[in-house]
Amino acid sequence: MSTIDKRWDGLTITRELSIGVYYAGTRHKSFTLRVAMSGDLIAAQQAHPVGPIQLVTLEVYRQQLLALGDIPAKELTTELLREELTEADLALIADADAELEKKLTPQNAASTTGAGSNTTSSDTATG
Repeated sequence: MSTIDKRWDGLTITRELSIGVYYAGTRHKSFTLRVAMSGDLIAAQQAHPVGPIQLVTLEVYRQQLLALGDIPAKELTTELLREELTEADLALIADADAELEKKLTPQNAASTTGAGSNTTSSDTATG
């Protein structure tokens, strides 16, 4: 697997595909996915302006994939994924993306219940 760019330190997740992507006589299963960036969806929509949402989604994931087995980055194309990635493995990538987003969400942003004052309005009323 290739070396990952330092700018993605702490912003990636590595998982395994069930079936893998067939390339150069081998099924490649281990993948590293980076966090989605705002430009990923824009670039995907520009690349496939009339494409179905599934193709745009696949393009976004392709951009997020920093590594997939030993497949060279320049060979990791949307067309390769379209031909060789199973629906089940696509779901695993989607799950990894959701897990990464959850991992990066600050804990204090997840819940604000009980953060208010413990003083009731009757405690502060004057009589």
